[in-house]
Amino acid sequence: MVLKSKRTSIGLVEIRDASTAGWYALYVNGNLVEQSADLNYIQREYDKY
Repeated sequence: MVLKSKRTSIGLVEIRDASTAGWYALYVNGNLVEQSADLNYIQREYDKY
C-alpha cells in the first residue's frame, strides 16, 4: 500500500507499507531504495528527494 508519493525531477518517489510486520519502504521509480521499521527515518529520506 502506498502511504505517500510525489513526482520529482528524478521521477516518482513513494513511501510504501512494506509488510504487515510494521516495515516501511522507500521506492524511487519503482526501485527499492531503503527499508526500515522506523517510519520517521523513511519520511526523512523521502523528504531529501
